[in-house]
Amino acid sequence: MRELLWLAIPVLAENLLHMWVGINDTYLASHLPAQAADATAAIGLVTYVLWLIGLLAGAIGTGSTAIIARAVGARHQRLANSVCGQSITAAVLAGAVTSAVCAAAAFAAAPISHATGFWAHNPALGFSIYYLKILGLSVPFMTLMLAANACLRGAGDSVTPAIAMVVVDLVNIVCSFALTRGWWGLPVMGFRGIAIGTVIAYIAGGLIQFGVLVSGRGKIRLFLHRLRPHWATLRRVLRIGIPSGTEGLLTWVAQFAILGIIFYIDPTNVQSAAHIIAIRLESLSFMVGLAVAIAAATVVGQNLGRRDPAAAALSAHLAFLIGGGAMSVGGIMFILFRHPLAHILSDDPRIADLAATCLLITAFAQPGFAASMIYGGALRGAGDTLVVMFINLASIVGLRFVGVVIVTLGLGYGLAAVWVVLCAELTLRGLFVFARFRQGGWRHVSV
Repeated sequence: MRELLWLAIPVLAENLLHMWVGINDTYLASHLPAQAADATAAIGLVTYVLWLIGLLAGAIGTGSTAIIARAVGARHQRLANSVCGQSITAAVLAGAVTSAVCAAAAFAAAPISHATGFWAHNPALGFSIYYLKILGLSVPFMTLMLAANACLRGAGDSVTPAIAMVVVDLVNIVCSFALTRGWWGLPVMGFRGIAIGTVIAYIAGGLIQFGVLVSGRGKIRLFLHRLRPHWATLRRVLRIGIPSGTEGLLTWVAQFAILGIIFYIDPTNVQSAAHIIAIRLESLSFMVGLAVAIAAATVVGQNLGRRDPAAAALSAHLAFLIGGGAMSVGGIMFILFRHPLAHILSDDPRIADLAATCLLITAFAQPGFAASMIYGGALRGAGDTLVVMFINLASIVGLRFVGVVIVTLGLGYGLAAVWVVLCAELTLRGLFVFARFRQGGWRHVSV
């Protein structure tokens, strides 16, 4: 319990501040004069792009965390340092490719939209295109930062990445507010200020974490000669990470398609804005579960490195006790305070009331959501990423996406029905992931 809390609390502090960045961006967008709904919807679109970029780094990070945790548990520091170097190289290369794709997508989005008629007259598209055009500058730094965090956490050091991310998020919040509102003599840039503030923060984060790894101030060190590609080590990292990355990518496609459906059924962007606000507020709860899941992955991996699967299983159950309990309390808070929370982020009563309804629905899914994250994190820490991939894909594509298509395009219901489907799927997915953990095949996975 002590080891889990020691790892989880810094990650939670980092996640809460990162969540606050998202809420900050949503608040700034939702309070732009005469542009609130469109700008808020655009922030939602960009959030999905940032999520996709994070998935690329996460695929590398999942493999890195599992192998480094086992190496540290077995006191094999040389292997841990080698995996760190290969992870950083892979992350920067992936970031450079993604940066080029972002730039190409931004320039092609408007012509494709007008040619196909899809979102052609939606003002949110223009805001999103601007954001993507400048986001590419920071993507390699972002992927480096995320890969570095995964390496440090695998080594059992969650404090160093937490401190670095707190700095990054504070830079993001201050710069976005200053540029959007025109503080300290800066020009009033509106929506553009939100985008530029984010880019500045990610560049700072990449440089900070590179310096931390090279200096060896964490529990792992980056030696520059380790950046040279070593294909055997890279294959080990990717063998674990690719299933997780594939799962994340296909999940992203399904989630983005659901967002597209919400845009399609409501051209006014009221439901889209309410959807984004509800997700931001729900993060008040699931950030706790995410922090505990990250800690569980590290502790499970290190215990397996010590050849103690019983301790690994105990740590996963304790993690669910902590994270599931906290998220259940969060669900109660959503029931009691959903309207005040929603009205903080939107002055439009239509948007705020609909977001509050979504919060009421998701309150009942918090225990299942916690199980899917925390036991899923434990399985990934054990290197059992292939089975987790199949479970998540079957649930998200087969239940979530198909269910949303049926209730919206088939039956004509709106956002509240979408959230009923989302929350039912989360509960079922939590049961499936828990069943896999109880089955115990993860104890014998080789990394």
